[in-house]
Amino acid sequence: MGNNLKNVRIVLVEPRGAFNIGSVARVMKNMGITELALVNPVDFKNDEGFKGAVGARDVLENALVFDSLEEAVKDTNLVVGTTRRSGKGRRISYTVEELSEKVFPVLENGKVSILFGREESGLLNRETDLCNILVTIPSSKDFPSLNLSHAVAVVCYKLFTDTMVEEVPYISKPVTNAEIEGLLDYIQSVFRDIGFFSKGTPRYVIPLFRKIFGRALLDREEFDNLTYIFHRLHGLFKSRCKDDESQKGE
Repeated sequence: MGNNLKNVRIVLVEPRGAFNIGSVARVMKNMGITELALVNPVDFKNDEGFKGAVGARDVLENALVFDSLEEAVKDTNLVVGTTRRSGKGRRISYTVEELSEKVFPVLENGKVSILFGREESGLLNRETDLCNILVTIPSSKDFPSLNLSHAVAVVCYKLFTDTMVEEVPYISKPVTNAEIEGLLDYIQSVFRDIGFFSKGTPRYVIPLFRKIFGRALLDREEFDNLTYIFHRLHGLFKSRCKDDESQKGE
């Protein structure tokens, strides 16, 4: 239960080497994962790309290509970012050893996107802000940066081997990333209307909610209840404002 790896999407953000992209396709297929998505890649359906892919040419040829990261993940239910950097805005939620317990509950009925950043600089802050959770691969402090295909191989290997031993409850009706983003946009508008952002929009607010929702792995009922709560809060605030205006006019 909950370990259907065909519902894992590996997303490479602005990859720059055709051979490296092909190598990613190869290690994915080795581990039973076949859906590859690329955001603004270089040309990869060429001799270098196919040389890297070897027996996984089908994964490379069927790769999805997107102009933006938002488009690449909008139909998925959980967005996982891989990073080796920490900081105030990049609190590492999990190591790769803990990844399966967050991913597997979604896979029976939903899709998970796992993001890998640029070979030279990784994911930008605005890109990690789009992630529900972040994971890191432990490595030497003296030389922590992994080759892109090696990082993908470690993550895919861990998921693949855990399918053999992990039994976890799955979420029957996980909501999509696009729905979560729509709710986050509405929450931001509610906060703006009630004056929470009167001194400017704190940068952490929406990413904080995004990570909380990601860790919670919202199902349909929870999502609908949260939507109702914020609609109710918004309605009560607007009603009170109307009452205040009426009293001023008397």
